Amino acid sequence: MRMNAKSAIRYPILFIVPALVIYMIFFIYPTLSGFYFSFTDWNASSTEVKFVGVQQFMDVVQNPDFTLALKNTFLFSITTTLGKNIVSIALAVFLTTALLTRNALRAVYFSPAILNIVAVGLIFQGLTNPDIGFVNHMFRALGLDWFAQGWISDPKLSIHVASVMEIWRATGITMAIYIAGIQNISRDYYEAATIDGAPAWSKFRYITLPLLMPAVTINVLLSLIYGFRMFEGIYFLTQGGPGTSSEVIMTMVYKYMGQGLYGYSTALNLILVVIILIFSFPILSYLRKKEVEG
Repeated sequence: MRMNAKSAIRYPILFIVPALVIYMIFFIYPTLSGFYFSFTDWNASSTEVKFVGVQQFMDVVQNPDFTLALKNTFLFSITTTLGKNIVSIALAVFLTTALLTRNALRAVYFSPAILNIVAVGLIFQGLTNPDIGFVNHMFRALGLDWFAQGWISDPKLSIHVASVMEIWRATGITMAIYIAGIQNISRDYYEAATIDGAPAWSKFRYITLPLLMPAVTINVLLSLIYGFRMFEGIYFLTQGGPGTSSEVIMTMVYKYMGQGLYGYSTALNLILVVIILIFSFPILSYLRKKEVEG
């Protein structure tokens, strides 16, 4: 049966409209309503929602816990972004060589990425427990008692332990993207470099890294954004403690939402969104300029 012009137009619309409705309901509406409520005093103890303008944001900025949470958020995001990408590139280069066990090793290094982040947080909580944790037991068994620390109970160490946990968990994902990028690089470049007598480091610096920049752009942005938005891993590892020493913006959002301060929480979340946008676009622009055609 032949389809006329009107039917040819109607059928795609029948598929697009439901998708747009779902997108509007579950994304656009919550985003716009969250933006509005961030300028109100919406809370669980009052039935009336009042518009307070930027006062909500001024209260957030003047909160001493926000300063610490902002510092921890930046520290966590930058540390995990650098750690995941540096380790992943090294693993990707190693696991694209003529190694007999490379496929098995790829599976081993990727395996933490398939674990639920809540489970990872609880596992690391057990491993780094100051009294009964495996890490301190291992150091004591090796006679390195001085190296046994209160990893998650020490305010100076807790956020760093959370960063190590995230690097361990997510390195496999970024590694897989880098492996795909390296495999798409023509072997002709390496053969020409070998003929010219270029050492391994020169091949990596002048061939692999420049041609891998599209993958670097993807991984750096995803790691940075995910680091800014981290909640589950830190919450289930340290609950933002000891005290507020490992508090990040998303754990603050959760804490104040639980206290019924909904307007305050949405203001915090909006500040985080603005921070992500401010940092993501310049980094994206810079990395895109570094990309070269293969």
